[in-house]
Amino acid sequence: VILFDGRLERPLLNLMLALAGQFCLKFIFSNIIEVKLVERQNDFRMHPVTILFFVAFFGGVWGPTGMLVSVPIVATAKAASEVMPPPYRDAILVFLEGDKEAPARFRRRKRSRGTSV
Repeated sequence: VILFDGRLERPLLNLMLALAGQFCLKFIFSNIIEVKLVERQNDFRMHPVTILFFVAFFGGVWGPTGMLVSVPIVATAKAASEVMPPPYRDAILVFLEGDKEAPARFRRRKRSRGTSV
């Protein structure tokens, strides 16, 4: 669109500036901001095989739409597990994170935040 705008004196320069701006923003967000956010966010830690299983499962049930919404659905289920009784919650955490230490980590995170487990 920038190249075909007849009102611009230097459309190629404007195109290069727009592309350079987009690349800089993409670099900053993907390599700095997202990395910092993911490093701090341990609440939604899930095992990759579990994620692939749910992508395949929901893809089989709902097709491509199911594949897109599978991870948010599983993340919502994991967030909802925080209010479940410990016997149910612990089994779900072990399944989703793929680690037997997941319930202990959950309890440590809750204690460090100052909320009751």
